[in-house]
Amino acid sequence: MNFRPIWRIIKQMDVGDNKQASRADGATVGTAGTGSSSVGPPVQGLLARRCGSLAASAALAAAGAFLDAFTYVGHGRVFANAMTGNVVLLGVDALSGSWRHCLGHLLPILMFLLGVASARTARLPWLRRRLMHPELAVLAIEILVLLGLGWLPPGTSNFAITMSIAYAASLQMATFREIDGRAYSSTFTTGNLRTMIEAAFDWAFFGRQPTHLRATREFAVICSMFLVGAALGAFATPRLRNRALWIDVLLLAAVLGWLLDAGFRDRAPRRPGADRSVADRAPASLRQ
Repeated sequence: MNFRPIWRIIKQMDVGDNKQASRADGATVGTAGTGSSSVGPPVQGLLARRCGSLAASAALAAAGAFLDAFTYVGHGRVFANAMTGNVVLLGVDALSGSWRHCLGHLLPILMFLLGVASARTARLPWLRRRLMHPELAVLAIEILVLLGLGWLPPGTSNFAITMSIAYAASLQMATFREIDGRAYSSTFTTGNLRTMIEAAFDWAFFGRQPTHLRATREFAVICSMFLVGAALGAFATPRLRNRALWIDVLLLAAVLGWLLDAGFRDRAPRRPGADRSVADRAPASLRQ
């Protein structure tokens, strides 16, 4: 049986795919340099995929909930991440004339805003060229802040601790924002609960699409891990005091190590011949 006509068809299809890939690569380069629109979205590296994976998102949600439980239970019933709660308590304390308590809620809000603004600086062109992976830098900063706070004695001012945690947590929240293309939050759970129930409703009443079922499962895991992190923080804080933060450091360090591994894999050179086309890998007798 003569396979050459069949192979010519495969070769033509492969050449067409290579041309499309070249056009997409060119459009991607143009997007990075000028900010113009591209033919298609760039192919994500392993680091980007891991940043938006369920494993990283669930771990960060647990870490964020741990911090809120830590500051609420051990440092003046102030939320480090949940600014909605701080704004409500700020209004309540302002109405009652408790100005010192107002300051305890106002300062974390200001530090939260500063942290979000700091995370946005990574998008500035001059910094983007120097800071290739802001996700890694954010996790490293958060780990260092929490590691240092864990060494502080129990009598340390609540203001200093809650303000520092609010800043570090806002960096995390503003940097890790998506899972599989869907927006989520690693520091509060209201929006995550909404997305979970919307996806479950859409799956039940709009065709039972696999994407809706997958989103339901992913956000159910994230919300569950948020609850686990909050319970762990509430349990550990009265017993370990400020050193309870080191539990969160271990969790964040595990995520950072996993992402660093992805970064190294992305930068590793490809094996020779890994990019050869189907036509190049064919037997010599079929290429004629």
